[in-house]
Amino acid sequence: MTLNAYYNRFNPDKEYEKSLFLAGRGLQSAELNETQEYALSKLKGIGDAIFRDGDVITGSNCIIDRETGKVTLESGKIYLRGAVRKVEKEEFIIPLSTIVRIGVYYLESTITELEDENLRDPAVGTRNYQEVGAARLKVSTIWGYQAEGLSPRFSEGEFYPIYNIENGVLIEHSQPPQANIVTTALARYDKEANGSYVVNGLEVMFLQKEEGEGGKKIFVINEGKAHVDGYEIELPHSIRVSFDEDPDIKSVESEPHTFQPNSQRVMELKVNDFPISEIKKVDITVQKTITITHGSYSGAIDPIPDSAVLEIIQIKQGNVIYENSIDYKLNAGNVDWSLPGKEPAPGSSYQITYRCRTHVSPEDISEEGCKVRGAVDNSLVLIDYTWKMPRYDLITIDSKGAVRRIKGIAHPWRPSMPKAPSGQLLLCYIHQTWKNGEKEGVKIVNNAIHAVPMNELEAMKKGINDLYALVAQERLRNDANSREPTTKKGVFVDSFFDDDMRDQGISQSAAIVNKELILPIDVTIADIDGGEKTYLLPYEL
Repeated sequence: MTLNAYYNRFNPDKEYEKSLFLAGRGLQSAELNETQEYALSKLKGIGDAIFRDGDVITGSNCIIDRETGKVTLESGKIYLRGAVRKVEKEEFIIPLSTIVRIGVYYLESTITELEDENLRDPAVGTRNYQEVGAARLKVSTIWGYQAEGLSPRFSEGEFYPIYNIENGVLIEHSQPPQANIVTTALARYDKEANGSYVVNGLEVMFLQKEEGEGGKKIFVINEGKAHVDGYEIELPHSIRVSFDEDPDIKSVESEPHTFQPNSQRVMELKVNDFPISEIKKVDITVQKTITITHGSYSGAIDPIPDSAVLEIIQIKQGNVIYENSIDYKLNAGNVDWSLPGKEPAPGSSYQITYRCRTHVSPEDISEEGCKVRGAVDNSLVLIDYTWKMPRYDLITIDSKGAVRRIKGIAHPWRPSMPKAPSGQLLLCYIHQTWKNGEKEGVKIVNNAIHAVPMNELEAMKKGINDLYALVAQERLRNDANSREPTTKKGVFVDSFFDDDMRDQGISQSAAIVNKELILPIDVTIADIDGGEKTYLLPYEL
C-alpha cells in the first residue's frame, strides 16, 4: 500500500550521522522517519557483520518424512534484513524427485487505521482523541519452498533459502552462527595449517542401482564430521546421494572373429572389449542353394538375388555339374555364362550354391557378447558394437555440505584419476567398470584425508624408533656377513630380546638390563628369613 503523505529522505550515500533539531523551527514528519532509518541502518550494519540473511538463531528444525514428502518446520527465530525475526511452525508436502530449497518468505505490508482501528489516538480528553496518526509497516515471515520445475508457492515476497533437500534427503546445513569475523579467522588458520580433512565418519558405500533403463546409482554417506577450507561441516545422520549412470561410450567396427559353432550350430561370441552398450551389426558368411532361371539367350548373365557374393560353390542342372572358370564365372555378383563352355539351355532352371556376406540379428545379448547362428564353419564374423569404457570418479563435499561427483577421463585400459577441485574435500574414488556381478560395476575406495589423534602420532613415533633399531641391527648383521670367512667365523648379532641365540648348555653369566649388555655387578644376596634374624650392612666403628 502506498502512503501519499509519507516522506523519507534517508540516503546512506550522503553519510548523515544524525538529525540536529534547532529551537524555533518546526518539526518535520520526514525528520522523524529519517531518525528511525538512522537507527535501523546502524543496527543492520552490526547484524550483517555477525550474521547472514537466513541464519538460524534458535529452533526452526526441519523434519522430513521420506515416504510421503511431508515436511515439518518448527517455530524459531531467523536473522533477516538486520533483525532477528520470529517464524511460526509450518507443515507442507514437497516433491521427492528433485532438488528443493526450503526457506522463509519476507513480506512487507502497510497498516493504517482502516485495517487497525487501534491506531487512532487513544488519549481521552484531548483534542486529538480518536484522530488518525502514523501508519505502521508490518513484516511477515512465512515458511515456504522452491523446487526445480515447479512454480513458487507464494508469488509475493522475497525468498531466503535455509535448507537444501535432494531427492528427499536433507543436506547438511550450518549450525546457529557465531561471529563471522572470528569464524573466518579460525577457518583461515585451520586451512593454512591443516588443509581440508575428515575428523570422523563420512565413509561412502554403494547401495544399489535404480531399476529400469538409465537408472541412477545410489550411494550412502555415513554420518560424520569434517573441516573443509577451515569450516566445520557435520552430517548428524547418513544421507543418500544419487548420480546418473553416464558411461563414456567407445565404438568398435568390424571386430573379426572365427565362426566355431557348438553341436547346436550356435556360436557364443565374446567380444574383445566389454561390457557392451549396444551391438550395431553382425556380419557373417552364409551358404545358400537356390534355383535360378537362365537368361533367354546363350551367354546371358544371370543375377544372384543376394549382394556381397564371395564365391560360387557349385552350379548343377540335373546330373550335369558345371565347372567354374570354364563354363561360367562370377562377375560383379552375377553368373556370367559368356565363357566357351557348357551352358544350360536358355529359359531353363538350374541350382546354384554360393556363399555371401549378410547381416544377422544377434541372440541372447549379454554384457560380454551374444549368440550367432547360420554362418559357415571357420568363416569370418565381423561385429560392430559400442562398449562402456572404465572410468575413475570422485565423490567430494564442500564447506556447505553439498556432495558432488567429479568425473574422470575414461580410457580403454588406463583411465586417469581426476583431482578434487579447490574448496572440495575428497571422500572416495569410484572405479566404474560398468560390469554386472561386481556390485553393479562399482568399486569404492575411501581415501579421504583424516585428522590423526595425538595418541596415534605417539604410537607412530614409537614404531618409527623401533624400525630404526631393527635397521641398525640388520646393518650389523650384514656387516658381519660381508667380512672374510676367517674374520667372521663365529660372529653373530644378538639383539638381547630373549635367550634364543645363546648356548643353552652354558649358564647365563652376562648382565643384560633393558635389552642392553652391561658390566656385571658383584652382589651378595641375604635371605631375611621372615625377620627372625637381624642383618646389618658392613660397617666400622
